[in-house]
Amino acid sequence: MLQAIIWIGVVGATLGLLIGIANVFFAVQEDPLVEAVYDMLPHFNCGACGTPGCLANAKEIVFNNQPLESCKPGDQAMRNNIKRLMEDYKAGKIKLGDE
Repeated sequence: MLQAIIWIGVVGATLGLLIGIANVFFAVQEDPLVEAVYDMLPHFNCGACGTPGCLANAKEIVFNNQPLESCKPGDQAMRNNIKRLMEDYKAGKIKLGDE
């Protein structure tokens, strides 16, 4: 019985270590502009914008020029802030993430 418990612990620790290593090598880096836009959205994940959630809406805004008015719960101040952020980022006035 004790031997089985030890083997389960060893196997679990080994698999955990392998998952940790794989996480480092296969990490996917998100666009910092998408993350910044996502942080400004209301995070209701209501789907009223036509996407499955706020993260998908942020990607659509950044990559496919989805109108900021698509976010129904968001107010005009949020839209103005996102618009200013995107203009400043594209003009090179600000840097985001590890750039």
